[in-house]
Amino acid sequence: MKAALWLLLGLVIGCGAGWFVRDLAEQDVRASVTFSFNDKLADRQVPYLSATGSWRGGDLANKINTVRIVCDASESNCDLYQADVMSLSGQPWLSSYRNSFRITKLDAQSVVAEALPDVCIRQALTFDRVAKAVTMVRTKINREDVCSAVQDEPLTLYLGEPLR
Repeated sequence: MKAALWLLLGLVIGCGAGWFVRDLAEQDVRASVTFSFNDKLADRQVPYLSATGSWRGGDLANKINTVRIVCDASESNCDLYQADVMSLSGQPWLSSYRNSFRITKLDAQSVVAEALPDVCIRQALTFDRVAKAVTMVRTKINREDVCSAVQDEPLTLYLGEPLR
């Protein structure tokens, strides 16, 4: 009887320790890119502007994301590359996204670039060259049923450091 109790106690302690070690081995998925803002628009050979970081904002669909934006002044365009970690069924999975923007304003203080409008939304990037900041505003432009999933209020996101 004593041996059975010791065996049962050993199993309970072993299972508890195993569960604790399992939790230590599983790591949270986090974005690891740090915010950077490189303004080389004054370069005569290759004028460009680039920024990396993670989107931050109140209504952010995917809080774990990594963004890289590269603007080519000679081509008057910006390319946005984004990777999001989504967890719809418990397991995280990676989603990637790319969008091109046309530069509509470029001066010493800012760069504004707009994506071609799609059926539901208009997106605009604003680069504050003085503050070294990037903002994206998404505005709903269509109220038909096909766009009912898009929120009516504008969505403003800021490029910054990832969540820790």
